[in-house]
Amino acid sequence: MKHFFKLGIAALSIASSAQAHVVFNETEAAAGAFHTAQLRVMHGCDGEPTNRVTVIIPEGVTRVTPRAISGWTVEVSMVTLDKPILLHGFEVTDVVGSVTWSGGTFPDYAYEQFEIRMMLPDTPGERLDFPVHQGCETGELNWDDIAGHDEDPWALKEPAPFIFLEPN
Repeated sequence: MKHFFKLGIAALSIASSAQAHVVFNETEAAAGAFHTAQLRVMHGCDGEPTNRVTVIIPEGVTRVTPRAISGWTVEVSMVTLDKPILLHGFEVTDVVGSVTWSGGTFPDYAYEQFEIRMMLPDTPGERLDFPVHQGCETGELNWDDIAGHDEDPWALKEPAPFIFLEPN
């Protein structure tokens, strides 16, 4: 059933990607591995240009590094973990909780791509949701609807971009 659901999602993603508004170029990645996620923001807000994009990093994702984009400022916000973790023999107490690009702009009729390199958790079969807040001159779009376990994320009005974790 799980694979059937995922095959259905993959088929829908091909048909729906033109309709989707904020999506990852790849919706599958190897669990427990480094992954460079390319997030496409497909338009502005009701005719207005986009001037800020914030991506919320889900729990379990570590070693987050955003790509700098010419003309934009990039900022990371850290969160303190309830329990420290070990990464390559070092104790880590804080991880990136969100990444924000601001100061640049792109028009409503265009798209922009934002990249984040990250270490994904080693939890094959899990779906990671990355809520996105898209800021424009006078408004904001929140791509933060999260699908239930067996629910189609593409059926949501403002779906959070997601990545399925595959066995490595």
